[in-house]
Amino acid sequence: MLRRPVPFEPDAAAVDLSELERASRKKAEGPPRLGPGERLDPNTSPADRLMSLPGASRAVVQRIVEERAKAPFRTADDLRRVAGIGPATVQKWRDLLVLPPSPPSPPALPGPQPDAAGPGRESSAAGPVDLNRAGEADLERLPGVGPVLARRILAWRDSAGGFRSVEQLEEVRGVGPAMMRRLTPLIRIGN
Repeated sequence: MLRRPVPFEPDAAAVDLSELERASRKKAEGPPRLGPGERLDPNTSPADRLMSLPGASRAVVQRIVEERAKAPFRTADDLRRVAGIGPATVQKWRDLLVLPPSPPSPPALPGPQPDAAGPGRESSAAGPVDLNRAGEADLERLPGVGPVLARRILAWRDSAGGFRSVEQLEEVRGVGPAMMRRLTPLIRIGN
């Protein structure tokens, strides 16, 4: 003979429906919106606050956090390094971000350097850069060296235990003979 199960009867006094309703509304609303005039620093804001940027997904916020660990964002356009952030998103967020002030530009080498920096532009390097002591920002001041190549140079230096000669720079992927001709007068090894 089959016995029917006894129906479950929850204790209504133990369930706080108003608390469940508040939690449900909060989840449906999503992250809190930015207040009037409120701005975020993408370099320091916690991930849950970055979620309040319009259209920010958890995946994009996670990539922002990962990318800022590699190199800080200096301008709103630097956010384009993050996969999933394009020009339209940068434009939408531009007024919602606060970024650190740009460091002062280093003094230029005397005289125009058209070959080194492109037609009509002067080089922004402040003098010979020691490849074994330079940081990413120092390397980025060299003509033709952007953030990606600067990181490659640093990675090569770390894996090889340092540069023993300027010519070894050509072993870094992305540095060819033409770039070496431009960079040789601007770089050095040690004193």
